[in-house]
Amino acid sequence: EAHAISACSLIELARHAQPHMERHSTITALAYLGAVRAIPSYHVMGPAKASLESIVRGLALEMAPVRVNAVSAGPLNTVAAKGGIANFGAMRQEMQERAPLGNVTADEVADMVSFLSMGGTGITGQTINVDGRYSIVGGPAVDSDL
Repeated sequence: EAHAISACSLIELARHAQPHMERHSTITALAYLGAVRAIPSYHVMGPAKASLESIVRGLALEMAPVRVNAVSAGPLNTVAAKGGIANFGAMRQEMQERAPLGNVTADEVADMVSFLSMGGTGITGQTINVDGRYSIVGGPAVDSDL
């Protein structure tokens, strides 16, 4: 079910939307670092997000000149995340301590989505990390209780 909702649904959405989209419209999906790194307690969603990123690349090829991208955010402090992700507080703390730029906000992620929608005309089929540079320093420390 996680795979159907988090990945395959983008294919259906894109196919239904495409006839109504203008030539240089954009679709932006939300991904997560768990697509490319092992994240504790994320073993169900990780493969779904990896599939989503692959679907983004495929749709970018199929739907051109419509641009299709993904934004991979760090753990955002939302009601859904706090209530639905095990050890969410520890994840945020880990990111705050290890990410060179610290935790990101929903506004920072929205800024990238806006950029990809209104600008970024040469960008398609990409996953853009908006995670305080956490993705370049690695995941949780080996001795982490996450």
